[in-house]
Amino acid sequence: MQNEERNIFISECEAALKSNTFKRVVFSAPIAGTGQSAGKKDDKFKVNFELIAGGRKQLIKYSDNRDSSYTSDLNIDALMARFADDAIADFRAATLYTDNADFIYSENRKGVPRLQKTKPSMKGKVQTHNRQKNYVLSENRPYLQGLGVTNQSGNVVKKHYAKFRQIANFVEIIDRDIREFVETKETPIGILDLGCGKGYLTFATYDYVRERAKVEPKAIGIDIKTNVIDLCNDLADSLDFDGLNFRNARIQPTKPEDVDILIALHACDTATDDALALGLRSNMKYLFCAPCCQAEIAAQLMNANTSFETINAYPLMQRRQADIITDVCRALLLTALGYEVKFLEFTALEHTAKNVMLVGKKNDKVDRKKAYQDYLDLKKSYGFEKHSLEENVKDLLEV
Repeated sequence: MQNEERNIFISECEAALKSNTFKRVVFSAPIAGTGQSAGKKDDKFKVNFELIAGGRKQLIKYSDNRDSSYTSDLNIDALMARFADDAIADFRAATLYTDNADFIYSENRKGVPRLQKTKPSMKGKVQTHNRQKNYVLSENRPYLQGLGVTNQSGNVVKKHYAKFRQIANFVEIIDRDIREFVETKETPIGILDLGCGKGYLTFATYDYVRERAKVEPKAIGIDIKTNVIDLCNDLADSLDFDGLNFRNARIQPTKPEDVDILIALHACDTATDDALALGLRSNMKYLFCAPCCQAEIAAQLMNANTSFETINAYPLMQRRQADIITDVCRALLLTALGYEVKFLEFTALEHTAKNVMLVGKKNDKVDRKKAYQDYLDLKKSYGFEKHSLEENVKDLLEV
């Protein structure tokens, strides 16, 4: 039996779906004697429809209190038809969550309906397949809209879900590593992003630090593309990010900058080593580096000792091995210079194959001498003579 409040509630569901502000709707307590609850007065059927991000798609996850669950592509007409099913249409309680508001429908014991509109409790939240993720980043950060990742309503643009998740994963990583440092440092924190591109991670890091630091941070993004530098500076100005600046320049490994946090994602081949060398000379506290196109060692591996001849017979495998050796050498050299280093995946392989991140933290307790000897042994075993990071920081390797 329909009533005006129930009809309004369903209309709000449809409007939210069409405006891309829908998050979730929960229906419960069908009226006894109808639908699947016919003849079962005490049976309470509760169903949940949740919008989730599935890469480039928007999906609807269905679940109920009878252990039924499935996920399908979002089809608004089909979903509205489901809401009209006998099992759902006679609901006595329901809650709709949207970016703009929550709508709560309820009936008292006499069946008198009531519809309330309250503040949104899921604003800025993105549900994904990977439910164990607890994104630190929310959709409503202004710079995300300025970079085109979200729309004017603060919702992630469909084609940019992968980019949003990459940014969110990066923010999670830095939150785990630098949060205490950011919240306790009394002086401005220096951030340097080398090869910043469109500035996604520069803005994300600056915004993260700015929200938590005691003093306005000083951040610089460097890239050789003039058009993106102008775009990023214009956006920083419009957001009143006074401590954020972008420069059109090349990485100069011998020119120190005032930097506590270094970011270098996908700097190609030895440009990664230039970035690390600059950070080392700048006495950085933390580094976040995603290497790319490691070609230098690959060209030297044919000199490796005979135990590797079998691998060298397969060019693709030789190249992949060279990538690993290159990055392990970087880790050992960084450790030899006083950094604790770890590797991790910062985004899913489904989004990019270049998903390995090298994370370093200054730590005076690491065994610098052992790390340098391990590097020399590795160098000898694989038969390569040159590694750009070593060449860039030879004068610092007093171990």
